[in-house]
Amino acid sequence: MIKKKKLIIFSSLLAFALFVIIIYLINNSQNTIRSTGKAVDKNLLAGDWVRTDASYLVKIIKVNDDRSLEAHYFNPNPINVGKANWEESYGNLKIMIELRDVNYPGSTYKLSYLPDRDILAGDYYQAVEGITFYVEFSRRN
Repeated sequence: MIKKKKLIIFSSLLAFALFVIIIYLINNSQNTIRSTGKAVDKNLLAGDWVRTDASYLVKIIKVNDDRSLEAHYFNPNPINVGKANWEESYGNLKIMIELRDVNYPGSTYKLSYLPDRDILAGDYYQAVEGITFYVEFSRRN
């Protein structure tokens, strides 16, 4: 009976040790991915971006070090941008633009920069109707 208890305790300790090792390896591999990812030039986000399915324009004037964007939106007239920011995650640039205006009570673009195609692509949440759909913006030359 004592041998059985010792075996259960030993098995439990071994399982716990394996669990701790697996968690350590997972966390360590994520840090490696972050630290070895190529730095992306945030200034690639600056420019005029035209939505591919309509004549809507996002104009990114400045990409700030504090992760904010100086951005304007036109549909085709100016629509107030409530806030705009960017982030880099695992070597990917992402932006978020929230619109705050008549008929745009919190409509939001969440877009990723795809350097191989030089586009911004992602989701647009249309707040008035409560729907989200996929959109793409190409750079206007």
